[in-house]
Amino acid sequence: MYKLILFILVSVNLYSEDSISSINKLINNNLNFFQTTDSGFDEINSKGRLVRNKDFIEITIDLPTKEKYILRDSIIEIHDYEFNQSQIIEINDDNSFLFDFLTNGIDADEINNMNENSFTILKNDNQFIVNIISESSFSISYNDNMNYKNLIVFEVLK
Repeated sequence: MYKLILFILVSVNLYSEDSISSINKLINNNLNFFQTTDSGFDEINSKGRLVRNKDFIEITIDLPTKEKYILRDSIIEIHDYEFNQSQIIEINDDNSFLFDFLTNGIDADEINNMNENSFTILKNDNQFIVNIISESSFSISYNDNMNYKNLIVFEVLK
């Protein structure tokens, strides 16, 4: 009986490590993404790509507006082409999870709950659900600071 319990515990741990490894391999690629934000009254769809460079990550949003975000060290450069504006903000606890995830991947110690193809991370009182869709895509769903529901689907750029 003890051997069976030990086998089950080791199998679950290996499976979770495999899922985390899969997500971390996917996130290290250049990616297309599609985001849906639902406020309860309106739904906004965004489309863009994430490109990794040696020293920074560049996120370009093509729809609904043209924007670019550059993640470098502990700052985010924001370029809004529609309003011809730029600004730099510090990455802080409120906005850190997604940027940390994009930069460093998932830390196994942060996982709160794990299912067959998904896991939950609780960070800064927010719940993020990561779902493996296929060998080349995954999604993240969460409620933002305005309690809007967000779903971002990432696919490896070909």
